[in-house]
Amino acid sequence: MNIAMAPMNTDKADDYIDRIKYLPPAPTVATELLDLFRDSNSDIDRVVELIRFDPSLTAKILKRCNNTYFGNDEPSTDIFEVVTRLGFYEVYCIVAALVGASVMALGKSNHGLDIDTLWRHSVASAVAASNLARRAEESEAVAFTAGLLHEIGKLVLSSVEGAPYAKMVQENAASGTSLAAAEIAAFGVDHATIGAQLLVRWGLPNNIAVAVLFHNGASESGKPFERLIAIVQIASVLANQLGAKQPQVNGWSSRHAEAMNLLGLTEEEIPEMIAEMETEQKRFDGLCKLNFDPVI
Repeated sequence: MNIAMAPMNTDKADDYIDRIKYLPPAPTVATELLDLFRDSNSDIDRVVELIRFDPSLTAKILKRCNNTYFGNDEPSTDIFEVVTRLGFYEVYCIVAALVGASVMALGKSNHGLDIDTLWRHSVASAVAASNLARRAEESEAVAFTAGLLHEIGKLVLSSVEGAPYAKMVQENAASGTSLAAAEIAAFGVDHATIGAQLLVRWGLPNNIAVAVLFHNGASESGKPFERLIAIVQIASVLANQLGAKQPQVNGWSSRHAEAMNLLGLTEEEIPEMIAEMETEQKRFDGLCKLNFDPVI
């Protein structure tokens, strides 16, 4: 499916994207690494070559790994060693998180929207999505990326509309009504549409853009990516449950029954899944401490 065929107000979305003063550049390295995941013949040398092509990115990965993963071990000074020690997927997650942190800079100057909370939710959604993808035998890297970036449109709206958007989000949370409907009523377009259109501009894989577009609910228009859509949809809900003493399942599982069925999930599995995701989340705690500055 070409995302341009989806029922989305691309003109309005483009208008908001064009009004951003400092739009982060397209995450070229992350996109090319995703391509390598689809190639079973890819080797570590090609991965290292891609990362080394960007010295700034290489330095940031080395710093992140030495601070977060290697601890008191001998610091690594070579990206080949990092990829060898951590593995391709772990390094890709760091690259994706750096992209996410760069995007978060869009909302850095806005004091109304809680960027830290949005970032934590995005990282938790990425971890949950990768876990769900592993269970569903889908690409973990694709799911992680879609989960991490599914709320990116909120940052665009926040960057352009500022305090009025933050106020609307707060009021909507209190009312419990559809945020997408409130965004369309107030600004003529919702954050999912803007986010998907930005990912299209950046050249990210079409399935990720479609998953972001429909992350608030599966749609016939989302085929053939309905499983990835379901993964991101459920991951976002599970992210809100991480850290809760008594995760709530009753209620939301029935509202997302279609997505649950697509992934073969039952209510009984959810508490165990949340426990697994909390363990995985600890491996990514360092990513939550990234500075929200343009990096890629």
